[in-house]
Amino acid sequence: MESHGDRGIDGDAGTLLAGGPRTKATSLTDRLITAIAVGEYSPGERLPPERDLATSLGVSRATVRQALQHVTDLGLIETRRGRAGGAFVASVSWEDVAPDVARRTLETEIPRLLDLYDYRCMVEGMIARAAAERRTDDDVAALEKALQDFRAATSMTEARNADRRLHGLVTAAARNPHLTSLSAHLTAAATLGFGVEPYTQEFYDEALAQHLELVGHVVRGEAEEANRSAQAHFRLTLDTMRAGLERARGRRTGPPA
Repeated sequence: MESHGDRGIDGDAGTLLAGGPRTKATSLTDRLITAIAVGEYSPGERLPPERDLATSLGVSRATVRQALQHVTDLGLIETRRGRAGGAFVASVSWEDVAPDVARRTLETEIPRLLDLYDYRCMVEGMIARAAAERRTDDDVAALEKALQDFRAATSMTEARNADRRLHGLVTAAARNPHLTSLSAHLTAAATLGFGVEPYTQEFYDEALAQHLELVGHVVRGEAEEANRSAQAHFRLTLDTMRAGLERARGRRTGPPA
């Protein structure tokens, strides 16, 4: 029996694919496949442990385990044993094995989340403005180091991790726990529930330029400029999602839903 926590992905997630009622595990399978498709998880990257996924998504570990098995059966995830083991994204291309899943998921999710993306951009702009007004010398040093790490990234996994640290530092510099909590909530809601920004090579250069601009404004205390820069930067998540949808449409293998 599923726990009450499984309500976390009910509702809209249950109708992502055509063909009747969806189980929680199948709905989560769809989201996992789509997360890989848009670059929330990259080939070779280790997924969070089952316990962490269950907690962040509001589902039981049994649901997570079933979904991981479904994605493994498709060849998109491989399990490694040992101390450094776990579930890793495989090198198999999602475009070859499940483009319709990603397409139908994104065709549902993107229109539904447009207002949320707009709200998220406004909130992140407010956070950046506060960070520019309140940052300390220690904040400046940490932000500049995070920016260097992003520039030095040699993979999308490294870039994603550096991005997470950089934006966490901007949020911390705003010095308001309610803004920190709201940012985390909106990030999860805007990223299929996983709380992980999508990253693909085609958007890396644009993200780097935007990071340089945003950090520069915060460091120099340019509050309004930081606000505008952050709002523009966080639209990149939606752009990445839309690019994933176009790739999925281009690799359609079945009839339209």
